[in-house]
Amino acid sequence: MAFSKRLNLSLMLPVILLVAFSLLTLASLSANDEPAFQIFKKQVVWFLLGLGVFFLLSSFFDYRLLYAQNFFSVAFYLFCLFLMALVLFLGVKVRGAAGWLGFSFFSVQPVELAKLALIILLAKYFAIWHIEIWRPLRLIVPALYAGFYVLLCFLQPDLGSAILLILIWLGMLIVSGLKFKHFLILLLIGLLVAGIGWSYLLQPYQKDRISSFFNPTSDPLGAGYNVIQAKIAIGSGGFWGRGLGQGVETQLRFLPEAKTDFFLAAFVEEWGFFGAFLLFLVLAWFIFELMKIGLRAPDNFSRLFVFGYLILFASQTIINFGANLGFLPVTGLPLPFLSYGGSNLLMNFIALGVIQSIKLRSV
Repeated sequence: MAFSKRLNLSLMLPVILLVAFSLLTLASLSANDEPAFQIFKKQVVWFLLGLGVFFLLSSFFDYRLLYAQNFFSVAFYLFCLFLMALVLFLGVKVRGAAGWLGFSFFSVQPVELAKLALIILLAKYFAIWHIEIWRPLRLIVPALYAGFYVLLCFLQPDLGSAILLILIWLGMLIVSGLKFKHFLILLLIGLLVAGIGWSYLLQPYQKDRISSFFNPTSDPLGAGYNVIQAKIAIGSGGFWGRGLGQGVETQLRFLPEAKTDFFLAAFVEEWGFFGAFLLFLVLAWFIFELMKIGLRAPDNFSRLFVFGYLILFASQTIINFGANLGFLPVTGLPLPFLSYGGSNLLMNFIALGVIQSIKLRSV
């Protein structure tokens, strides 16, 4: 059957809608920048690049190579590990974290590719050893796979990405068949590690973000400022929104990082609660389509890969929503397919290309 007839449009349609929401809002938010619309134009380029990569992977890449051959998964993992280590020495600092490698016309965030590399390696590992996943050795090895990345994230420091990597590891453990009692043991170990991390690994500004989550008004001009402004922006949108280019909090720059971390707040101010409801429906539609593909996957590796990406997407979306609404600490994680940023957008399209390859090659 021809590729165009087998293409899973039900998966891509919600993605196209999310990107449309993103580009319209970013055009509004960047209209008064110097130079005007620069952020919007860059995101269009990243979107077109991501779409091209998606179609190439869907058409010509056989996902079974990732499972059958060790070279691809291991080499990709080690390549991302090298880039994340390189960031510590040559990285460009953005908001206190040296997480980007800068080039002439653009910068990339290696941890975005590392998330995908970890999902591939864990999917391959758990597909082989899921029957013996309760054995300590079978738990230690994947923990080390995730642990190297998590350690490098803490050193940058990038708390948000470190949390996501841990959630990917833990979520894929559960999907692979980990028993509840073993999960409780891991949870206790995780709490112990979290206590150590709070005392010795977290930077002061990261502790301030977490502390301000419980009481943002305690430092309204410091750590709690972003959350307070985000709530004001969301509340001022009303039901129908102020309209594109009409947001007070966003256009007058009261809301920091409106194009990235607090895109949701900027979106709701201009699109209103009706727009937020539409956005929620599209996100739910996309998650439902991922679940269908995962449940119908032809083998353990493809099932684990799809659900690994679903864990990543859902976790990042929930954490970003929680930060914008004041339910969770601000961790600097973008909203997938919506926030400005090329690295995250490209990673998502690469993952979708592999998932489409799984769908097209399912028997």
